Amino acid sequence: MIIEFKGHAKKAIKNEVELAAWFVKDELMPRHRKIYVTIHFMKNLRKNEGVHGDCLDEEDREYTIRVDSTQARKEIISTIIHEMVHVYQYVTGKMKQKWVHEVVFEKKVYPWDMEYQERPWEIEAHTFEKDLYAKFYKYI
Repeated sequence: MIIEFKGHAKKAIKNEVELAAWFVKDELMPRHRKIYVTIHFMKNLRKNEGVHGDCLDEEDREYTIRVDSTQARKEIISTIIHEMVHVYQYVTGKMKQKWVHEVVFEKKVYPWDMEYQERPWEIEAHTFEKDLYAKFYKYI
């Protein structure tokens, strides 16, 4: 996996974010090698767009994770872990967004605008996030 950073964040945060991203990759995708992740630190993403972070599938195993850099350090790590679960969902083919307004998750089509807490890919990401977050802090 190759990780690239965009935007501004303290070096210590970037280091911890990189460790967290690698941790999730090793836990969920140990055999996948060619993954390219750009982590874009953005100020006030939560305020401006209502999200702590998101993950974009850029195709050809390239992904962009945007994260609100104004969050506390542990929130940033939690967000990165959550978004890396989405990378896992894309890489393994569990989730595909082939149409602008629809998502295919586990071979079933869902509307993109369904309630956030009802989206099965988000339910899975939150479940993994909690477990991986606890494991990560035991790991480091």
